[in-house]
Amino acid sequence: MTVDAVITRVAELARDHAPAAVIAVGTELTSGLHADTNGPEVARELESAGLRVDLISSVPDDEHAIASALASALTRHALIVVTGGLGPTHDDVTRDAAARALDLTLQADPEIAGALRQVTSRHRESGATAQVLRQAEVLSGATVLTPKLGTAPGQVVAAGDALVVLLPGPPREMRPMLRTLLTAAERHESVRTLRTAGLTETDVQLRVQRALSGTSGIELTVLATPALVDVVLRDRGASPDGLEHAATAVRAALGTAWYGDGEVTLAEAVLRIAGAAGMTIAVAESCTGGSVAAALTDVPGASAVFLGGAVTYADDAKSSLLGVDPALLATRGAVSAPAAEAMATGVRKRLGADIAAAITGIAGPGGGSADKPVGTVWFAVASADSTTSEVRHFFGDRHGVRTRATVTALDLLRQALVRRMDPTGGGDGA
Repeated sequence: MTVDAVITRVAELARDHAPAAVIAVGTELTSGLHADTNGPEVARELESAGLRVDLISSVPDDEHAIASALASALTRHALIVVTGGLGPTHDDVTRDAAARALDLTLQADPEIAGALRQVTSRHRESGATAQVLRQAEVLSGATVLTPKLGTAPGQVVAAGDALVVLLPGPPREMRPMLRTLLTAAERHESVRTLRTAGLTETDVQLRVQRALSGTSGIELTVLATPALVDVVLRDRGASPDGLEHAATAVRAALGTAWYGDGEVTLAEAVLRIAGAAGMTIAVAESCTGGSVAAALTDVPGASAVFLGGAVTYADDAKSSLLGVDPALLATRGAVSAPAAEAMATGVRKRLGADIAAAITGIAGPGGGSADKPVGTVWFAVASADSTTSEVRHFFGDRHGVRTRATVTALDLLRQALVRRMDPTGGGDGA
C-alpha cells in the first residue's frame, strides 16, 4: 500500500469505530524505571479520530514477548499500534518480533540504508555502522513512514483486514508519524471529561447514571483521586451532538460539585471564578505547609488574583503573623474553629484580600488525641461580610491527609466564590 492508501484505510477504520490496541515496548516500562507515556498519548489520539481503544499494554524488549502480545492483539483488534524497539541497539527487536508474529520476512530497504549511511560517520565503534543499518530492515509488503526526526522509520503492514503500525519510541519521532496516519480521519471530540470536587466516587456515579438514564451510545467511566472525581464520557455511537447533550445533562446533575471540563485543575477554576468576580484571594496554612498557595501559583497568571499566603506552622507564627489571640490558642487549641477563623480573617486583612481561606489540622502520624484524632482538619473562609468554618476528618497517612486538606480548601474557596457570584445557588463550576 502507498502511504495515501494507508491513511485512507485508517480513516475507514475510524469511521467504523473499529477496535484498536496500543502496545508500548520497553523493558524500562515493565521494570518500573519509566512510566509509559506513549500508550496513553497514542490512545487519546486514536480515540479522538473515532477509533475505540480497549487495550494498552507494555511489554519488555523481548522478541517472544512482543510477538505474543502482537499475535494476541490481532485476534480482536483492527488496528494495532506498537511503539518502541525500532532503533539500532541490541534490544531493539520489534521488527524481528513483528516478522515472527506475522510470518513475514525482513528485507533491507536500499533508500533507507542510503540515508542511514550519512549518519554513521559520527560513530566511533567498528560495529556501529552495522547496528545503525538494522533500522533499514523492513517487513515484506510494509509501507514505510519516513522519519521527520530521528533515524528509525515507521512501518505499516496489513494482517488480513487489520493494520499493524510500528512507530519509534521517542515521542518527538513518534508523533509526526501518528499524525500522518490520522490525516484523513475525521477529528472530533469523542471523549468528555467532567471534573468534580466535594462528592464521593459512589455519589458521583449514581448522579451521573441517573442523568444518563435512557441515553444510548455513551460509555461512562468514573475516576477518583484523593478528594476529586472525574467523570469520563465516551462517544460509542451517540454522535458528537449526543455526547454534548449527555455532558450537559451530567453537569446539571452534578451541580456545583462540577468545576470544569478537560484538563482544568481545581486551582484554575478557583482563579477563573475569582477573576470573573473581580475578587482577590489570600490563604493561611498550617498543616498543608503551603501546598494550597503552591497549587494556585502553578497556574500562569495567578498573580492577577492571588495576593499571597502565610505558612504559620507554630502557634507563635499564627499570633505574630496573623494576629491570632494567644489566649484563644491556649484555650481552644490551634486545631479549632476559632483558630481557623482567626487565621482566615488575619491573612485577609494583612494582605488586603477580598476573600481568604485558612487550614489548620493534624496530619499525623502523631499529635492526635481522643478529641482531635489524626486527620482532623479545620477550614475557614473569610470575606469582608462573613466568616465560616467547618471540620473534616480525613483517613490515610500524612501525605493523604495533606492532599485531601489542600483539595478541600481550594474547593471551599471555589464554593464560596460561586455563592457570591450567584447567591441563588444556580451558578456553575466554570
